[in-house]
Amino acid sequence: MSLDAECCWQAIDVESCYRYTLGCQTIQGGFAFYACPEWGVEQPNAPDTYAALEILRLLGRGVPEREHCKVWLKAQQDIFGGYPTLVIGYAALKALRLLKSEPLRDPRPFLRRTAEILRLADPPGEKRVGWLAGALRCAELWQAYQMDMTEPMRDGIGTALGRLRGEDGGYGAPGPNLPETAAALDLASALGMPIDHEVLAYARRCEQGPSGFNITPYAVSSGLESQQAGMRILSHFGALPRDPQLIRQYVVSCQSSLGGFGRVPGAISRLEDSLRALQVLLLLAGQRLQG
Repeated sequence: MSLDAECCWQAIDVESCYRYTLGCQTIQGGFAFYACPEWGVEQPNAPDTYAALEILRLLGRGVPEREHCKVWLKAQQDIFGGYPTLVIGYAALKALRLLKSEPLRDPRPFLRRTAEILRLADPPGEKRVGWLAGALRCAELWQAYQMDMTEPMRDGIGTALGRLRGEDGGYGAPGPNLPETAAALDLASALGMPIDHEVLAYARRCEQGPSGFNITPYAVSSGLESQQAGMRILSHFGALPRDPQLIRQYVVSCQSSLGGFGRVPGAISRLEDSLRALQVLLLLAGQRLQG
């Protein structure tokens, strides 16, 4: 990370965040936010491992037990090249790429089955909670493994996006919200589809006190996921937040005494939320997120 990028960490205790991340590594090589060796709790998982590796990359730090971590990640794949869920497969494959490694078996058959399960070519008529996040993960992995989506799949995704769009320009199920609206924008952008410019207007309506970005234009509740989503949308359009200091203060308030970040101020530290916090600070500093 360049010195310019490092300037965005000045508002937080970066060394404490680094120590927290290291403390989440387990004896198996993977990471878990709830790791507690003194109590015999050693249960690494792929999402936490991916988040930890990305945190270390953003901070410009090395990965302890790097080879050990690779072995653990590769072991998450079954003998047929699949994973228990898309969430696990996505995290494991992305984490291996961060370590400049690949799975033991070709994951493409798993990714094709996942697209069928999500019904990308024949999207469900009802609004499914979590469909946008799943479709985005699937699309990212298809691109990462140089798989071309068919026209029926692209058409199906376009149809699903239309069904998930609310009258106010937001996207989501059961109703529009900022995180899923950001996912819809990322999905359309990744596939080269027309961009709905009402998304920016929706994000602006979510941008209000007391926290910077709220989860919907009609709510006063927020969280790091909402802050990250709002900044992702603004960054896509080259727009700036109205009050960056308000967002920065919210992120700072989410850092716990352990060094990690909770979803909201006072919440337990989690690796995925710690990654979101760093990503928000990067976006505030004008940096682009990778991958």
